[in-house]
Amino acid sequence: MKRVFILLLDSLGIGSSEDSDQFGDKGSDTLGNIAKFCFFKRKILNKKKIIKIPNLLKLGLSCASKFSTGKFPLGCDIKFNDVISSYAYASSISTSKDTLTGHWEIVGLPILFKWDYFKKKKNSIPKFILDEINSKFSFNGWLGNCRSSGTFILNEFGNEHIFTKKPIIYTSSDSVVQIACDEKSFGLRKLYNLGKITRLILDRNKYKISRVIIRPFIKDNLGNFLRTSNRFDFCIPPYGKTVLEKLIDEKNGKVIAIGKVSDIFSNVGITETIKISGLSNLLDVTIDSIKNNFLKNVIIFTNFVDFDSLWGHRRDVVGYANGLEYFDKRIPEILNVMRKDDLLIITSDHGCDPTWKGTDHTRENIPILLYKKNIKSIFLGHRKTFSDIGQTIASYFSLSNMLYGKNMLLI
Repeated sequence: MKRVFILLLDSLGIGSSEDSDQFGDKGSDTLGNIAKFCFFKRKILNKKKIIKIPNLLKLGLSCASKFSTGKFPLGCDIKFNDVISSYAYASSISTSKDTLTGHWEIVGLPILFKWDYFKKKKNSIPKFILDEINSKFSFNGWLGNCRSSGTFILNEFGNEHIFTKKPIIYTSSDSVVQIACDEKSFGLRKLYNLGKITRLILDRNKYKISRVIIRPFIKDNLGNFLRTSNRFDFCIPPYGKTVLEKLIDEKNGKVIAIGKVSDIFSNVGITETIKISGLSNLLDVTIDSIKNNFLKNVIIFTNFVDFDSLWGHRRDVVGYANGLEYFDKRIPEILNVMRKDDLLIITSDHGCDPTWKGTDHTRENIPILLYKKNIKSIFLGHRKTFSDIGQTIASYFSLSNMLYGKNMLLI
């Protein structure tokens, strides 16, 4: 029985891609700019050294970054002979830079069509769509209906929502509709039903909106609005077979989705879902799953969303750096429970440079770090699509070939 562990550090880009100018992101570099910030602010941050991620460096992260950008991230130099994994950097061939797109391309389904977007800053979502949704619930109106960040819109409409019970609806630069409600006064069940109905109405009206994101929040005793861990994404189902589905169909395998992974794939190609949030909790559950699942061919797929949602979008450079350092400290726990034939893949889905303008994702290359006991440490080159990951997994499990991507390793 073989096992693959995909640890996806959501938004950890390693330098702007060749087509980044088409997205307004030329010069973005999530890892590099975080390292640069820490280097020049280390006295203020009360650190003798810059960002400390020695285990990620040994797995080839900074080497992949050097080949992507032409230089090591500041303070992250390492001798190539000290790297213990094979590594590469990859560019996306998909038309967008959002979470769903990145994940789908990784498992063999690049997005080569155009998502639909609600681009207006005000009155983003057409009135007839809102009217149709409202007819199912009789909310007596909405709040927002604009393009905004989650933090801004809760501060603007949170109190009014709690008083009126009108849902807060908004969009972003991604192909999404987001709905935020107080989970105590509005109710989670009602909120999830609202998301489900919204997804159905968008689909019926032939809108290719990738995700309807439910954003529950609460108001604390200090009057702050805080998102809870009960987020749910209603996504369009994959348009073809992913490597996840192939493992189940062709090898009677098992796919364990941890965090928000099952939402991203609409639970297609998933045999077990573990909904958990928080970086430490996600790591705990991932390590436990590795320890306890060895009777079948298995993929354990974890999305570490905090790097994106808490630190990338909120432009929290220090939080992002601290999160990377914490993740790095726990890598030995993962390596220690791996068996001889296990394959560990550490990667990302896009960038979200916390030093960049605005609050959106950034079009960047991603790292691919491949670790297996006794693996030969080599640079695997510039991969032209994220789907090389899916093709490598298919080869590893002796599955039928994916339509996109090339195998990176002879294993």
